[in-house]
Amino acid sequence: MMLRLAFILLIVLPAAPARAIDVCNETSFIVEVALGWITEDRDIAVEGWTRVRPGECVEPGPVIDPESDNPLLFYARSTSAYLGGVREWGGQLDLCVGASDFAVEGVDDCESLGLDRRGFDILRGDHRLRSVLIEPADFGTRAQEAGTQRLLRDAGYDIRTVDGLAGRRTTRAISAFVQATGLPRTPPRPELIDALEAAAIQRNADAGLIVCNETVGRIAIALGRQRGEIWEARGWWRLDAGGCARVIAEHLDEANAWIYAEQTGETRGRLQGGTEAFCFAPSRFVAEGREECAGRGYAQGYFRQIPEPVEGTSRLALSIADFRLPAETAEPGPAAEETPEE
Repeated sequence: MMLRLAFILLIVLPAAPARAIDVCNETSFIVEVALGWITEDRDIAVEGWTRVRPGECVEPGPVIDPESDNPLLFYARSTSAYLGGVREWGGQLDLCVGASDFAVEGVDDCESLGLDRRGFDILRGDHRLRSVLIEPADFGTRAQEAGTQRLLRDAGYDIRTVDGLAGRRTTRAISAFVQATGLPRTPPRPELIDALEAAAIQRNADAGLIVCNETVGRIAIALGRQRGEIWEARGWWRLDAGGCARVIAEHLDEANAWIYAEQTGETRGRLQGGTEAFCFAPSRFVAEGREECAGRGYAQGYFRQIPEPVEGTSRLALSIADFRLPAETAEPGPAAEETPEE
């Protein structure tokens, strides 16, 4: 699931003109950066991905004319190593991106080329020359240590707090990881971060709730669960026929979540078998509480419990037989044009 959290793209003006954008990562996540720009033919070219470790600065290109009025287009995402879903930094301009390294120009129909749409930020003037990625904790110079801690935790080691402060617990976890993987006793920090990322990806690749669309058209999915003391529903994840999405990105010990789904084409069938009522809205939403949905501007739907997890993973494949046609007066479903969550 792609999470647009309260992360910030902080624009810092450079002290002197530069000819390539300088991207600095002061978050606790390894990020991948994609950039877009206007070509001589007035098309938009987009390239990705440039990998930036926590605490690093890179120049992903392209070469920029400081005197030009043309904007630079910027999008970044965390890698898939982390529990809790992929984090994003960007804006409202939808452009095409690939799952792996890519370069596209003048593409309007992303889906036909197997590309995804993501929201890019528009950087103008001197703002195009240096960007610093931060998160609410504002780690600054502690970003590398915080990034190491987060990867240790997501790789299964006992790290209780990601604070960027090197303590005994972090030191012990690093020693345990180094011994388990055969790394040098004191590996360079970039080498350690890369090894931790690989271990976290291997551990977490399939953890959580994975929903697949085995119908002949597109479907939209909403999720209901209890977070702490609060019942919450959120949506929508949109899946084309044959597609899958990891709706929950964490190890599951119980089937303590429920889903609602609709076909988004002309059929508009709704998922059968729902037993628990949650509130939802036709566009992207997060609805806390399960009572008085209509009075709070929501519709109400019955969500189906997910399958029991096996080794931390619950899988659900939805076919045409899982859906039924709604009554004409039933509550509204998800808006067809809404941007997907992934």
